[in-house]
Amino acid sequence: MSQTSDPSGTGAIIVVGVDESESSHRALRWAALEALRRDATLEVVTAWDWDAVEGVPPADVNPTIIMLLAEQTQLRAVTDVVDVMDPRPPVIRHVVRSSATEALADASQHADLVVVGTHGRGPVKSFLLGSISLSVIKHAACPVVVMPPVDTEEDAPSALRASGR
Repeated sequence: MSQTSDPSGTGAIIVVGVDESESSHRALRWAALEALRRDATLEVVTAWDWDAVEGVPPADVNPTIIMLLAEQTQLRAVTDVVDVMDPRPPVIRHVVRSSATEALADASQHADLVVVGTHGRGPVKSFLLGSISLSVIKHAACPVVVMPPVDTEEDAPSALRASGR
């Protein structure tokens, strides 16, 4: 599924991975602000896969429902974060059946930048990158920005903080 609105025509593309997590919403905000700064198009990618459904027998999983849930999750994030911006960047939306790593690595082939969130897992582990962000870094064809976990935002360099400055 793909939805497009107001492509910028500049050719610059910033890809951001979005799911239901707060860290991905922070990454979306930062990516949207960066897209405005660069006069770029923001490409929002949400991936869904069979592996994302835990505790349910595969025979009971309806792929159409999973895709619709992924689309709703993405739309909610774009509505809450990007649609309230003024100005807002041009947005392209993609919901794909793939692992998050594969979807973002594929999107990086035509992007200038990929932005992902990461989850803190306690005081020591919060400084370590999550498995998806680490995999995207390894496989991306362009630079990758990894937003720090929410609990370490105050410790992050000001250039990496998600802000409207």
